[in-house]
Amino acid sequence: MTVQWYPGHMAKARRIMESRIKQVDAVIELVDARLPISSRNPILEQMSTRKPSIIVMTRDDLADPEGTQAWCEYFAEHDIIAVPANVLSGEGLGKVKDALYRVTSEKVNRDKQRGLKRTIIRAMIVGIPNVGKSSFINKTARRSVAKTGNQPGVTRQEQWVKMGDIELLDTPGVLWPKIDTPEQGLRLAISGAIKEQIFDMEEAAAYFVVYATQRYPQRLKERYKLTELPLLSWSDIQTVWPEVAPVFEAIGRNRGMLARGAEVDVNRVSRMLVKEVQDGMLGRLTLEWPDTVTL
Repeated sequence: MTVQWYPGHMAKARRIMESRIKQVDAVIELVDARLPISSRNPILEQMSTRKPSIIVMTRDDLADPEGTQAWCEYFAEHDIIAVPANVLSGEGLGKVKDALYRVTSEKVNRDKQRGLKRTIIRAMIVGIPNVGKSSFINKTARRSVAKTGNQPGVTRQEQWVKMGDIELLDTPGVLWPKIDTPEQGLRLAISGAIKEQIFDMEEAAAYFVVYATQRYPQRLKERYKLTELPLLSWSDIQTVWPEVAPVFEAIGRNRGMLARGAEVDVNRVSRMLVKEVQDGMLGRLTLEWPDTVTL
């Protein structure tokens, strides 16, 4: 799967980031806990030395707890503060505030030495579309101040949100994910980070089935009543389809997803698979692990 980012878009995004980052004391980058590397933004990695930063791993409620723990340990080894959080329930957001105070302690100490009684900490909330920026803002502020939605690109303009001694800058989804390989693009598609119009649903579903045979075979068997499941390896859709097609056939017949002539409707099965992954119907899943993806 290929997603094209045009040089003009990249240059505009960089200019916006350059201007915004000057206004804040720290950056809070939201990533999807199910794919914390693929859902990062390359510009932020390049600017990470400019301001103190924190990674908030959202959708923690959908991610495999073992995977989340592995990622926390991995980031810690690279001297990156990463905090798992559920931006809908608010679980973990207290630790995000603690981390923000920790990374801005030098500023607070400087202000105290200058005789200031109160320090305002300004932080920019960034992340690719559909990782929960607006939900994070609303839950942290304990009021509805940012528009939310389960589709990429809901936030259209930036705004400051004040919460005591913290001010958060909410930003539109001007950033793009880190897509270095076709597999990263497919993982993002499965997670819901990429609009449906720009990826092949059948290819994304096939990729997930192949991945699940390696990491979560029992989940796949139980959810779709499969008696047998081959161990598959991904290369590309054309190469693996002969091996993965029988799995789609079995799932489609078990679910009654048939087209004319009693043939399985592969597209319908694909849409169902991707939606059920996104809705957590197969349980908590992590789509990439530290042993297969690196910074």
